[in-house]
Parts: sequence; C-alpha cells; structure tokens
Amino acid sequence: MQSTDEKIKLYAVRDFGQRLTVVMDFLRQNWKPLLLYLTYFLLPLSLVQALSLNSFMGDYMDLVGGMAQNADDLSAFGIVSFVLNLLAFFGLYIVGAVLMYAVVYGLMRLYERGNRRLTVVTWTDLKHDFFFSMKRSIIMMLTGVVLAIVLMVVLIVIGTLAVLVTPALIILVYIVLFAVLIFLGPPLSLITPVYVFEEDLSIVEAIQKGFRLGFGTWLGTVGVMFVLAFIINIVSQFTALPWTIMFMVKTFFGLGLDGIDGSWTENVFYTFGYYLTAVLQCFGGYVTSSALVIGAAYLYGHAAEKLDNVTVDQNIRNFENL
Repeated sequence: MQSTDEKIKLYAVRDFGQRLTVVMDFLRQNWKPLLLYLTYFLLPLSLVQALSLNSFMGDYMDLVGGMAQNADDLSAFGIVSFVLNLLAFFGLYIVGAVLMYAVVYGLMRLYERGNRRLTVVTWTDLKHDFFFSMKRSIIMMLTGVVLAIVLMVVLIVIGTLAVLVTPALIILVYIVLFAVLIFLGPPLSLITPVYVFEEDLSIVEAIQKGFRLGFGTWLGTVGVMFVLAFIINIVSQFTALPWTIMFMVKTFFGLGLDGIDGSWTENVFYTFGYYLTAVLQCFGGYVTSSALVIGAAYLYGHAAEKLDNVTVDQNIRNFENL
C-alpha cells in the first residue's frame, strides 16, 4: 500500500494483492474530486432514471399480475408502456455508463500527467480529458452495441438450428457460448482503458491490443476483476437495499389479498420515499461501479508494463528528446 501523497503509477507490474490495493489507494487519494464530478454528472441523470425504474417495475408487476389472473386482461397499452419504460431505463443506463467512464478516466488521465494526487480540480483542468474520454467511450459503447446485436442474431440462428436438429442440443450450445464469453472477459475489460489512455490507437488497434494484453494476463485479470466485482456488489447492496425493501412492501400490499389494505403505499409520502430510494440505488450503483472502472485501468497498466515495457519505451523517447 502506497503512502497517502505518493503518486500512483499507471504503468507498473504489480502482484495480485497490489492490483487490488492500488484501487483503494487511488480512491483514498482522489475520492473528493471523483465524488464531486460523479455527483455533478450522474445525480441529475439518476433523478430521471429513478422515474423510469419505478415505472418499469410497476408495469412489470401489473403484467405479471395480469398473466397470473387472466391472460386476456393484458392490454396493449400496458405492454407498450412496459417496453418503453424498459428501453428508457437501459437507454439512460448507457448514458450514465458513458458519463461515468468520462469522469473516471478523465480524472485518471489528468492524474497521470501530474506529479501528485488530485486536490482541487477545476472544470477547466478536466474539460479536455473529460470530453476525450467521453468521445472514446461513446465509440466503444456503439461498437459494443453493434457486436451485441450481431451476437444476438447469431444466438437466435444457432438456437433455431439446434432446435431443428434436437431440442437437447440447444442447452449444450448455450453452455459453450457462455464459456466463450467468460474466456473473452479479460480482453474485453481492457479494451476501453487501452483506447482511452493510448491516444494514437484506432478502435480496431485498441481491440487488437486489448485482446493481446487480456490473453497475456488472463488468469490474474480474471481473479482481480472477480474479487473487485464481488466486493463492489456487496457494497452496492447497501445503496440498493432501501429501494428493494420498499418495492417488496409495495408489491406485497398491492396483491389485493383479503384483509390486507395496501392503499397506504399509494400515498404521496410513500411514493416520494420510494422515488428517493430509487435515486439512491441508481446513483449508488454508478459510484460503486466506478471502482471497477478504476480497477480495469490499473489492470491495463499492469499488462502493458509486463508485456510491452511501456515505461522503458517512454524513458527512451524522453531521453531522445532531451
């Protein structure tokens, strides 16, 4: 663990434990500007996203209740409302993910160029790196969406062919595909930091390098990401718990069981509290997930230094420029 004021190097070979603690070191040094700009950009988004979350879950429970009682009672309006709220929620989530990457990697790029921890970070200081990181995150997100659509089409085709051959084959096919996705997890997680921190790379070159670095440090990257995701999931449960409890209470008392009056869950105070907990869940999810984004950056720095000796190359170039 590094001292509080010591500059944390992005490009450094670290053992398994150091690849975990470096995330905590960065957060300990720079949590104030990180939380400040995450709040600036993601809290307003969370205020809107919370509305779509509650509307989506309300429509979902109405549809489930309608199907349980009588499928004929399902209205076209209810189905359309459910789909629109679902699309709105995930659309806002994609926007939030882009903003989170822009804030985190914008600050990390600024930190990497400096000689000490980030203290007072003005918008003028951050603006260039923020928009650069946002632009590259958008390109990565759009590329991911296209690849996801292609993958979905492939899965549908494979599933259809497997059912035509033998229905049991589809289970084996999807097990193999799931294993392939897990195998590709490390390189996929490194592509975005490669693309953001190496300005001279195109998207194709970043994907190629991300795969090379990811496969070159596959086991360690999987282990670190798994531990980080596990810790972050536990922490995020605390911000999600109030909304979960209020949703379960609202659902239970809304079942219309004999002797149970659920009208009080529809009053303005409960509804407002339910909305606030949804805001906390959305915003808390972004804040906790930012640690995973930081972890991916330092995993990239470890892989790049271990496989490509980035620091040595930088020192040689700097020496030639003297």
